[in-house]
Amino acid sequence: MHPPTTTRRAFLRRAGSTVLLVSGASAVVAGCSDDDGSPRGGHSASAAATDDSSDEAAAARALRDTTRLAATYDAVMAKHRDLRPTLRPLRADLEEHMDVLSGALGDSGTQRGRAASVPRSATAAQQQLAADEAVAVRRRRRDAIQVESGDLARLLGSIAACHAQHRTLLGRGGKHKQPAAPDPASIRINSKPVVDAMNETLAGEHAAIYAYGVIGGRLDIDSTPVAEAADAIDVHQARRDALTALVESAGETPVAAEPGYLLPSDVVNVATARKTAQTVEDRCGVLYATLAATATDEIRAYAVDALIDSATRALEWDAPGSALPGLSDAKS
Repeated sequence: MHPPTTTRRAFLRRAGSTVLLVSGASAVVAGCSDDDGSPRGGHSASAAATDDSSDEAAAARALRDTTRLAATYDAVMAKHRDLRPTLRPLRADLEEHMDVLSGALGDSGTQRGRAASVPRSATAAQQQLAADEAVAVRRRRRDAIQVESGDLARLLGSIAACHAQHRTLLGRGGKHKQPAAPDPASIRINSKPVVDAMNETLAGEHAAIYAYGVIGGRLDIDSTPVAEAADAIDVHQARRDALTALVESAGETPVAAEPGYLLPSDVVNVATARKTAQTVEDRCGVLYATLAATATDEIRAYAVDALIDSATRALEWDAPGSALPGLSDAKS
């Protein structure tokens, strides 16, 4: 992670401007529909205006929270110089969030944040930041699930995943919690884009399971990477089963696993195993971010949670943090 350049900031602002059009314009909806296939919020002009206002409020709330958190980082770094090497890259991520959210809201949405009081102890200050990041995860996750715009849902889910990475990097990540899979019996899926996105994600899970199987089979059985791979296989198998059930509940055929998959590199040692696992989680993050943009309600919530898990799981394989996990275009 590095401080954003002017070019990157300009890109982020342009990207943000496509997420949410304010001043009465319609929010961008990417594949979001009701059970009958019609766009959510598209039944009346007044409903659309309400949806626009709600989405704009969610983006403004995210920008306000981020500027406040960034100010707290600045205050902590000013008081505890020894924390600067750890905190600078995380603070740079927040700058990128502010850029893309400002792009969504327009320059008028930019604001200065008020920092929280900074503890005297560096350890306590870092713990405070980790707690603030945990709050940010919950808020951005909630908004990602509730907003109308699919593109905004993807952005907020990605920001939530970044905050989760920060919490982990600050030493307060905790153990992974397997997201609760939606109950296929209680969901009526009548949208081809949603089914297609689930099948694309399912194909990615097949590949992930294969890759982790290779990692587990080629390294010392008592090594840490093998244990991490075994845990990852359990998670990805559970997601595979959940997506399979959801696609079947929609009356469609789940994509089948291929006999084998081309890995980014031959797994011959711990270093190549970690590189492979990083790529797996990065690609899964992109797939789940896309599913979050396409689906709604329980399926979107599941996708956002899986995106968060992939982003933090990648850190276990020594992947660098990312300001926008799952948004591959933002890395271009």
